[in-house]
Amino acid sequence: MRTDALFLVFLFLTPLFAGCLATDEKVQSIQQQDPIVSEDIIEQEDLIVPEERIEFEVNFTFDLHRTAENPLRGFYTNYDWGEPVYDFPASLEFAYIPLSELMSGPSNYTFDTGLEPRLIAAEERAHQLILRPYIDYPNKASGLPAFLEDQVEMRSYSEHGGGMSPDYNNSQLRAALSSFIQAFGQAYDGDNRIAVIQLGLLGFWGEWHTWPHSEWFPSDEYLTEILDTYDQSFNQTLLQVRYPVANSPDLRIGFHDDSFAYSTIGDVEWHFHPRLVTSGADEHWKTSPVGGELRPEVQQSIFEVNSNPQHQNFSQCVEATHASMLLNYAAFSGGLNSTNETQNAENAALSLGYALHVSHANLSDNQLHLTIENRGIAPFYYPLSVRLTDSGNTTLTMELPLYISGQSYSPIIFDVSSLQLPSNESAWILSLDSEYILPNQEILFATAAESALIQVK
Repeated sequence: MRTDALFLVFLFLTPLFAGCLATDEKVQSIQQQDPIVSEDIIEQEDLIVPEERIEFEVNFTFDLHRTAENPLRGFYTNYDWGEPVYDFPASLEFAYIPLSELMSGPSNYTFDTGLEPRLIAAEERAHQLILRPYIDYPNKASGLPAFLEDQVEMRSYSEHGGGMSPDYNNSQLRAALSSFIQAFGQAYDGDNRIAVIQLGLLGFWGEWHTWPHSEWFPSDEYLTEILDTYDQSFNQTLLQVRYPVANSPDLRIGFHDDSFAYSTIGDVEWHFHPRLVTSGADEHWKTSPVGGELRPEVQQSIFEVNSNPQHQNFSQCVEATHASMLLNYAAFSGGLNSTNETQNAENAALSLGYALHVSHANLSDNQLHLTIENRGIAPFYYPLSVRLTDSGNTTLTMELPLYISGQSYSPIIFDVSSLQLPSNESAWILSLDSEYILPNQEILFATAAESALIQVK
């Protein structure tokens, strides 16, 4: 796991002199040497220098821009829509996957051909995958598995480019979806190549609606069954669903707003954030991630200086929802029209998700106290630890709490008595680590890299 390094400065040494008095010349010579000395007793002719103590206290500078490619946050694109023409900073990518590519029979699953190539390709790009299985994607061939085609009634529609919607109440389809979710969890729960699974499967685009044919959509009872099966099958990997429906606010399942900055905030009851408030899920972001897609119609204009008034204020939408990650194809496809627009988009991406900052550190009596803050809008949702390593690779590890933005936390305290003392030649290394990111990814502190005794790589 690659790490991030942090530089602690302002060294204070307290040498204690005993025995014979040293000459001025010898004292000056000792003081000009490297100040880091960690020996029980140093005898030098007529000079005896007992153990030296290191004490320091430092405040650090916040630097958000070094975190542009941090995992599990920011903008991302779908490589099935085309290779990016602009190297926009990213740690994620997205894929819609038809259920027909993942399931070939009631208990036969084709993850090796339908999912594995996508995961391998994403990892080679140092990206984790956000994926959504679907059955019905308007204006595309049906994603219904072939073994169900003669068993499930299909309903034709002309809206959204047209398509065929399955009868979700069909018992064979219902059983197939349940078995698929369970097998999916058995195979991939906790797989660090996957950032988030969007539940999908139901509705147009897997968005959990069939508007304007609302009568086609399953009952709350059926939705609860799907939600519970996902929740029981995935205990580690993060999940998202389009809307706060049925019992979803009671589960460890986040939400994705696929019309972000278009119908996110405001007083309209069906807009994303008002629906969260009405369902009592507006605080759900503290434990489960919010994502989605920047509405395609506004992607090419929202970051212009004089932007199109059809969209909502991006910053206000982020503040209301605490979003961590958004699909934004235009940022990668060359759809941004100027250098200023690109810079605005990069700053907007930085405003998403977490921003862990070491604001203060002090060392005294073999106790290293670290004040870590989350200056971002949302937590890092997977288990996370901080590590302190000396030049001999002795490592101290501390599991971190789920840092909620805007809350105060007690300092992290390391007993460093077992570590070799740091020096300018052999610094301590402070880093962040998680089993839920890729080996070729790194989690950087949003802290300026200042050279000294403790380094953040």
